[in-house]
Amino acid sequence: MTMLDDLDRVARHPYAAGLAGSLVSLRFAPGDTWRARAVNVLLGSLTAAYVSPALTAWLRIDQPSLQAGAAFLLGLFGLSLASALMQAIASTPLGQILTGWLGRKGGTP
Repeated sequence: MTMLDDLDRVARHPYAAGLAGSLVSLRFAPGDTWRARAVNVLLGSLTAAYVSPALTAWLRIDQPSLQAGAAFLLGLFGLSLASALMQAIASTPLGQILTGWLGRKGGTP
């Protein structure tokens, strides 16, 4: 195995691809301080590293280059997606949904 093969394996790893994506994301959402930027990079990388293997397995993506691409995109957009998801959950009227679901005849949806 050559050094280039090792470098290719590192570049395709979800941690490295996610780190690259989160570093690119700083260009668009840089944060106010260096500490905020470092936290954004760390969280984007972790999101990509832990979510991309599950996502690519669920989508049955077997090619390493596509898996690395998914990790890069999750590093790039992961924090924005997480923020949008949390806002959607916070704005959902859970009480109304549960009341409507339980109020149906027989309790079945």
